[in-house]
Amino acid sequence: MKIAAVCCTYLRPKQLGHLIRCFERQDYPERELVILDDAGQYEPAAGDRWRLISASTRFPTLGEKRNAAAEHVSPDVTALAVWDDDDWYLPWALSASVAALRRAAWSRPSIVLYPRPDGILRQHRTGGLFHGGWAYRREVFQRCGGYPAMDNGEDQVLAARFLRAAAPQADPIRLAYRPFYVYVWGSGPHLSAMGPDGYQRLGNLPVKRTTVEPSDPPGIDLRHPRILPGVHRRGF
Repeated sequence: MKIAAVCCTYLRPKQLGHLIRCFERQDYPERELVILDDAGQYEPAAGDRWRLISASTRFPTLGEKRNAAAEHVSPDVTALAVWDDDDWYLPWALSASVAALRRAAWSRPSIVLYPRPDGILRQHRTGGLFHGGWAYRREVFQRCGGYPAMDNGEDQVLAARFLRAAAPQADPIRLAYRPFYVYVWGSGPHLSAMGPDGYQRLGNLPVKRTTVEPSDPPGIDLRHPRILPGVHRRGF
């Protein structure tokens, strides 16, 4: 099974460099990373199994941007993983997602990781949320119509579409994979905290042309991450 990590980015060159390094560290071989920027911030760029598409015309909604990003993956890709540009993914992220998708149409992890200031990762229950850790089969995504043309909440509408289609779920944590999705709060504007017009207000920020340099995320060893034992309730 070939899987594509699909990332929508906007004005986060440093964080995007961290995400690309997370992709480079993945242990699953049949993979690619597609990044869609609609700030026109970058020249087209590519590396080992990843490519960055930068357009200067902004998509009307985040849902439409997510759908457009998914359309850029290679024809032989059969699974899509949601990767957010301001979060981190441990080296077994795609292996865990593929293991779940071999059993079901939708991979929905039950545990998310939060980084502490000392670099240690703390486990929390997702409560079915944390869209940035999901993955799904491409065919089911297309059959359900993809994301709605909206900004906040597009992930939950997609979830409802999957549920209506009776798309079976699998939890990679239950398959004995360690948690892999690190949710990093405070690395930039989070749409979930910016209100219903956050996506539109982001479009008013100044754009500075730059390049992307893959680099290790700060304060964490991707090769040997330290995960605290014990699982806590969802933080928010």
